[in-house]
Amino acid sequence: MEIMLTMLLGVATAAGPAVINADFEQKDVRTGLPTGWSYTSLPGRQHLVNYQTTQVTAAQKQGSALSITVASDHPEQIVAYNIHQDLQGLTPGKAYRVSARVCTKGLKTMPMIVVQCIDASGRKFVGMARSPQRDLPGDLDSWEQIHTDIFVPEGTSTVRLRIGIPAAGNAGGTAIIDDVDIVEMN
Repeated sequence: MEIMLTMLLGVATAAGPAVINADFEQKDVRTGLPTGWSYTSLPGRQHLVNYQTTQVTAAQKQGSALSITVASDHPEQIVAYNIHQDLQGLTPGKAYRVSARVCTKGLKTMPMIVVQCIDASGRKFVGMARSPQRDLPGDLDSWEQIHTDIFVPEGTSTVRLRIGIPAAGNAGGTAIIDDVDIVEMN
């Protein structure tokens, strides 16, 4: 019995990288927002972006997703609204693919995934990757997969995942994000 327990614990601790609440099903009872994530907004101007959970029904899933809406009166300025979290279980010297499913309404540009590798001081980026930028000719009514690949360099202390939309050109638009995933690449 002890050998079996030791083997099970070894498997549990050897688990690879994970995204907390990757499907946005767990919500904070006070805010209704998905737990495990942080949300960006401009100081004193939180009204320019709205984060909320939304119910989705699709062939692959029924449940919650996260929507990010840029205010329709948003000034033309360079700012990206995103959810973010620090990832655990990534190993320096290895490569990973980070992906999510997205739908859009009223956006001019594709939502983005950004992965930042930060040194121990917390001030220097030692690596970074971003999903490809793409203009959208119309709404994405069906789920589309976005992704980026990141090589985690030596000297990385924190790996930060950001998923969101740039405000410039996207006033009044919404991104719906779901099923965030990370896998090690061979």
